[in-house]
Amino acid sequence: MFYGSLKKLEDGIRIDDLDLSVQNIEEGRIKDQKYFDLCITSQGNEKTLMRISVYMGRKPDYMPWVEMFGINARLEVGDEIFEYFGSTVEEKILDLFTSDMNEGGRIFVEYQRDKCTREELSIGVPEPCTRLGYELFKRDFTWFKDWYFAEGFYEGGQKLQAEKAIDDEHRRKHMIHIRKEVDALLEKDDLKEQVEERAYEILDYIEK
Repeated sequence: MFYGSLKKLEDGIRIDDLDLSVQNIEEGRIKDQKYFDLCITSQGNEKTLMRISVYMGRKPDYMPWVEMFGINARLEVGDEIFEYFGSTVEEKILDLFTSDMNEGGRIFVEYQRDKCTREELSIGVPEPCTRLGYELFKRDFTWFKDWYFAEGFYEGGQKLQAEKAIDDEHRRKHMIHIRKEVDALLEKDDLKEQVEERAYEILDYIEK
């Protein structure tokens, strides 16, 4: 798990007019864990986009996970200002690290510089209906937790945790829970249009 993703990044990935690469790969605090910088380059100008930690997992008891933190939401790269959240680059990175993730895999994404997600979570929008949560829901993550405060030295900043169900029964239970949260959300009168659209799209997905 994740070896293919790392190999692709080591070889270099081009998205639009940006090149993605990894730098400073280090061993983690536990076996089969690695840390590295994810960088973007344009016109020969390289900037660090974020720090990533991956745990490869050890079957059958230890599921793989990926954590994305220290995310630079807005960077001057070459002659352009690059906005990460909501970009094609964000979509490709999430795809890269989650497409091969099996049941029980989990992801942690720091959101404190993601203004839209942070504000939506702060007013009680259910995690799957937030900007970031919806991106993860679309990638088959069905259990969520909002780490809105750090509990110790290693936890870092505000982050959204999401997990893939370990089996069909847990997935069914997760969907029932999400359905209840979304139904309660849609009873409110002051929903923003984007949140409402995501909520209905989630309901459509669950119905199918």
